[in-house]
Amino acid sequence: MRGVVMLAAMLVGVPATAAIKTVALDGASFLNTPYTYDFGSGSSITFTTVDKSFFAYNPAGVSTAGSTQIGSFGAPFYDPPQPTSYFFNRGGSFGPGGELPLFLSYSTPAAVPYSISEGLVGFRFDLGQGYQYGYADLAGSTLYGLRYQTTPGVAVAFGAVPEPATWALMVAGFGLVGVARRRQGAVAA
Repeated sequence: MRGVVMLAAMLVGVPATAAIKTVALDGASFLNTPYTYDFGSGSSITFTTVDKSFFAYNPAGVSTAGSTQIGSFGAPFYDPPQPTSYFFNRGGSFGPGGELPLFLSYSTPAAVPYSISEGLVGFRFDLGQGYQYGYADLAGSTLYGLRYQTTPGVAVAFGAVPEPATWALMVAGFGLVGVARRRQGAVAA
């Protein structure tokens, strides 16, 4: 089985030693106290609440230390560039050839636009062997976890989870294709 996994990894261009590290935080709150995760070698990411008002659309703030950088949008969306978040259910990846071409360091907390809803904040850090890519899963002032690639230069993917209505539509479509194929066979005979 291990040989099959290694062969599949070579075929898709991912090193066989690539692994994702998951840091499950089970809803760590940074409402009153900042939360910092240290990647090592002085590289860290800190989440802070920057807007505690009741109608805050951008409550989460993020800052970095060392080589850590945050996936950001610049012009034409934001000038100056700002950290960005992705909805977790759309699928994609952070890293080379991934969703975010711009990664920036923030020495002071920068607001993450629309962080009131659950989303992913992409990041990268370098421990001396090349950039490692990952993302943080957060909503409002709550951090659910971090995931990052332990192999430098490899993107970390986040999967889209189809909604139940999407699954139902897909199953119905396959059923209709099956009925149509069966009728074609009955007419030809």
